[in-house]
Amino acid sequence: MRAAVCVTYALSALGSAAAAAAAAPPPASGSTATPAPGGTEQPPAAPTTASDADERLLFSGEGSWLTGDHGGAGGSITWLRNFGTGNVLGLGAEYQTVANSHWTTGNFNGSLSFPQATVKTILYADAHLGGGATGGESFRYTDIAGGIYITPTAWSSVQLEERYLDIDKSYGNLPKLAVAFRIVTGLVGTVSYAQSFGGNLGTKLGTVRLDYFGKRLNWLAGAAYGPVAPALVNLIGEVLVPAQTLREGFVGVGKTFGRTDWELVADYQDLEGFKRTTITLNCTLHLGAGRPSS
Repeated sequence: MRAAVCVTYALSALGSAAAAAAAAPPPASGSTATPAPGGTEQPPAAPTTASDADERLLFSGEGSWLTGDHGGAGGSITWLRNFGTGNVLGLGAEYQTVANSHWTTGNFNGSLSFPQATVKTILYADAHLGGGATGGESFRYTDIAGGIYITPTAWSSVQLEERYLDIDKSYGNLPKLAVAFRIVTGLVGTVSYAQSFGGNLGTKLGTVRLDYFGKRLNWLAGAAYGPVAPALVNLIGEVLVPAQTLREGFVGVGKTFGRTDWELVADYQDLEGFKRTTITLNCTLHLGAGRPSS
């Protein structure tokens, strides 16, 4: 789920999975389709991981431990369907609670692929809309993004994204540039940078990430560094000016069992002394005959 996982994933997961689809060969039968931390933010633009008619449900649950004996938990469910290779529609809902804050959102994502173009292109949109309360005061939750993936070569892809956030007291625009490339067969590296403008996000976040697509297991690992707004790491109800520096690392592993793809991700964040550890479990259930057979 977007609100229930690390900021790194929120900013880079979509790019990593699309890069894997464009810059690496399709995962072998029996491997997890989209290894990325998160649930509702599971990448809508991963055309090689499912057949043209693949319909699936994505379930995600997580728990976290925070400084000051606080905790958090959340869950989400998302329906996704392919309409031709690279054309995906997704609808879902999620609930999240962290310390004395909680919120619920409805989620939409979709992508449109142009595989016959001279340079393969994917357009996508993503929205999380809802609201919640913190310390007894209500707030609205708005997170809307749109972007484009371009694959200029068989081994690389470029992502350009514009994201608008308005979450409690934090708001602003957060554009991002990401470059993904195949290191060796099955191993994809992604480097991204996001910097806010307007509003009070004060974010300048750099991220590096590796995704490996194996025959039996998939894994991911990454790190992020830079000043971020608290809302981007789900600390609702707090505005830090200037934004404090985030140090973050995460690792994950994924495996397929029958028609289900499972993924376990551990994430650690240190926001200048405020520390959080999060464990997330994701499950993708393929509903129709579109699931690649093993």
